[in-house]
Amino acid sequence: MNDQYRGISLKWFARISGVVVSSIWIFYFIRFILDVGYKSLQTQTSVGIILFLLISTLSIGVGIAWKNPLSGGKFIVVLSILLSIFNYFTAENSQFIAVLFQGFPYFLVGVFFIQSHFAKEESP
Repeated sequence: MNDQYRGISLKWFARISGVVVSSIWIFYFIRFILDVGYKSLQTQTSVGIILFLLISTLSIGVGIAWKNPLSGGKFIVVLSILLSIFNYFTAENSQFIAVLFQGFPYFLVGVFFIQSHFAKEESP
Protein backbone atom coordinates (compact mmCIF):
# COMPACT_ATOMS: atom_id res chain seq x y z
CA MET A 1 0.00 0.00 0.00
CA ASN A 2 2.83 2.37 0.85
CA ASP A 3 4.48 1.93 -2.57
CA GLN A 4 1.22 2.75 -4.29
CA TYR A 5 0.93 6.06 -2.44
CA ARG A 6 4.57 6.82 -3.17
CA GLY A 7 3.97 6.35 -6.91
CA ILE A 8 0.85 8.50 -6.89
CA SER A 9 2.45 11.27 -4.84
CA LEU A 10 5.56 11.26 -7.04
CA LYS A 11 3.39 11.48 -10.15
CA TRP A 12 1.50 14.47 -8.80
CA PHE A 13 4.69 16.11 -7.55
CA ALA A 14 6.13 15.77 -11.07
CA ARG A 15 2.97 17.21 -12.62
CA ILE A 16 2.75 20.17 -10.26
CA SER A 17 6.45 21.01 -10.50
CA GLY A 18 6.28 20.75 -14.31
CA VAL A 19 3.35 23.13 -14.46
CA VAL A 20 5.05 25.56 -12.07
CA VAL A 21 8.33 25.61 -14.01
CA SER A 22 6.54 25.98 -17.35
CA SER A 23 4.26 28.70 -15.98
CA ILE A 24 7.22 30.72 -14.73
CA TRP A 25 8.86 30.71 -18.16
CA ILE A 26 5.64 31.35 -20.08
CA PHE A 27 4.89 34.27 -17.73
CA TYR A 28 8.43 35.56 -18.32
CA PHE A 29 8.01 35.49 -22.10
CA ILE A 30 4.58 37.14 -21.98
CA ARG A 31 5.93 39.84 -19.67
CA PHE A 32 8.87 40.41 -22.01
CA ILE A 33 6.55 40.81 -25.00
CA LEU A 34 4.31 43.22 -23.10
CA ASP A 35 7.20 45.26 -21.68
CA VAL A 36 9.34 45.55 -24.78
CA GLY A 37 6.62 45.36 -27.37
CA TYR A 38 5.98 43.23 -30.40
CA LYS A 39 8.17 45.32 -32.74
CA SER A 40 11.28 44.48 -30.74
CA LEU A 41 10.64 40.79 -31.34
CA GLN A 42 11.25 41.36 -35.03
CA THR A 43 14.77 42.58 -34.27
CA GLN A 44 15.66 39.79 -31.82
CA THR A 45 18.58 37.59 -32.58
CA SER A 46 18.31 33.93 -33.38
CA VAL A 47 19.50 33.10 -29.84
CA GLY A 48 16.29 34.45 -28.35
CA ILE A 49 14.15 32.65 -30.89
CA ILE A 50 15.91 29.33 -30.28
CA LEU A 51 15.59 29.81 -26.53
CA PHE A 52 11.87 30.53 -26.89
CA LEU A 53 11.37 27.44 -29.07
CA LEU A 54 13.26 25.18 -26.66
CA ILE A 55 11.33 26.36 -23.62
CA SER A 56 8.01 26.21 -25.48
CA THR A 57 8.76 22.66 -26.58
CA LEU A 58 9.70 21.74 -23.01
CA SER A 59 6.37 23.13 -21.83
CA ILE A 60 4.60 20.97 -24.39
CA GLY A 61 6.68 18.05 -23.12
CA VAL A 62 5.17 18.56 -19.67
CA GLY A 63 1.75 18.08 -21.26
CA ILE A 64 2.95 14.92 -22.99
CA ALA A 65 4.40 13.61 -19.73
CA TRP A 66 1.09 14.25 -18.01
CA LYS A 67 -0.47 11.46 -20.08
CA ASN A 68 2.60 9.27 -20.68
CA PRO A 69 5.20 9.82 -17.94
CA LEU A 70 7.95 7.64 -19.39
CA SER A 71 8.10 9.00 -22.93
CA GLY A 72 7.32 12.55 -21.81
CA GLY A 73 9.95 12.37 -19.09
CA LYS A 74 12.58 11.15 -21.55
CA PHE A 75 11.57 13.93 -23.96
CA ILE A 76 11.93 16.54 -21.20
CA VAL A 77 15.31 15.19 -20.04
CA VAL A 78 16.77 15.22 -23.57
CA LEU A 79 15.48 18.72 -24.34
CA SER A 80 16.62 20.06 -20.97
CA ILE A 81 20.14 18.78 -21.69
CA LEU A 82 20.00 20.51 -25.10
CA LEU A 83 18.76 23.70 -23.40
CA SER A 84 21.59 23.50 -20.86
CA ILE A 85 24.21 23.05 -23.59
CA PHE A 86 22.69 25.91 -25.57
CA ASN A 87 22.67 28.17 -22.51
CA TYR A 88 26.21 27.25 -21.60
CA PHE A 89 27.57 28.35 -24.97
CA THR A 90 25.39 31.43 -25.44
CA ALA A 91 25.54 32.95 -21.95
CA GLU A 92 27.96 35.85 -21.89
CA ASN A 93 29.07 36.00 -18.26
CA SER A 94 27.83 33.26 -16.00
CA GLN A 95 27.26 30.02 -17.85
CA PHE A 96 26.65 28.00 -14.68
CA ILE A 97 23.83 30.29 -13.52
CA ALA A 98 22.16 30.12 -16.93
CA VAL A 99 22.27 26.33 -16.91
CA LEU A 100 21.14 26.17 -13.28
CA PHE A 101 18.10 28.42 -13.72
CA GLN A 102 16.88 27.24 -17.12
CA GLY A 103 17.95 23.68 -17.84
CA PHE A 104 18.19 22.11 -14.40
CA PRO A 105 14.53 22.62 -13.27
CA TYR A 106 13.23 20.96 -16.42
CA PHE A 107 15.79 18.16 -16.01
CA LEU A 108 14.48 17.47 -12.51
CA VAL A 109 10.89 17.49 -13.75
CA GLY A 110 11.78 14.93 -16.41
CA VAL A 111 13.53 12.72 -13.87
CA PHE A 112 10.49 12.95 -11.57
CA PHE A 113 8.19 11.86 -14.40
CA ILE A 114 10.44 8.91 -15.29
CA GLN A 115 10.69 7.89 -11.65
CA SER A 116 6.92 8.14 -11.21
CA HIS A 117 6.44 5.76 -14.13
CA PHE A 118 8.74 3.15 -12.57
CA ALA A 119 7.22 3.65 -9.10
CA LYS A 120 3.80 2.99 -10.62
CA GLU A 121 5.04 -0.22 -12.26
CA GLU A 122 6.61 -1.52 -9.02
CA SER A 123 3.42 -1.16 -7.01
CA PRO A 124 1.32 -4.36 -6.88
